[in-house]
Amino acid sequence: MRRLFLLLVISLTAATFSSAEMKCAPGKCGSAMKVPAGKKFLKGNSSGEPVDITPKTYHCAQCNMFVNDPDYAAEVITADGTTYFFDDIGCLIKWIQKHASADAKLFVRSVDTHKWVDAEKAWYSRTDNTPMHYGFGAHEKRREGLISFKEMERLMLQGKTLRDPAVKKLLLQP
Repeated sequence: MRRLFLLLVISLTAATFSSAEMKCAPGKCGSAMKVPAGKKFLKGNSSGEPVDITPKTYHCAQCNMFVNDPDYAAEVITADGTTYFFDDIGCLIKWIQKHASADAKLFVRSVDTHKWVDAEKAWYSRTDNTPMHYGFGAHEKRREGLISFKEMERLMLQGKTLRDPAVKKLLLQP
């Protein structure tokens, strides 16, 4: 009887929290969140220029969360004019690993000038409070302590972000 009850509870839980309905923010897993209908991409961007983002209009193409903070947003624009939106540069890095395209343009919003800049020419901090808590904030202007796109990409792919407690402790210790 106990096994039957446990099986029933597991089945009900799985039906209630299907992967199509639940996306977890860091530290928020366990509560059901229906993801409202939104866009992950925009077709027809023939100009190849970044699209200004209104909060809660687009979902991140990687993690499916709304793009709410324009200063940490990123975009990929493909050769056919499709624009993909990201809530965090870390999500863009993860996404391009699976969907690499040599002719795609990568853009990030800079936290210092609040403009769209070429992601590969931007400079990155490692300790910003970004939407997905990776910590990489884009800057248009180079200054001491910032790292290049290639270095940020390498660290992101190695998991050396603020999501790693050891890295967080090392970078944020007083």
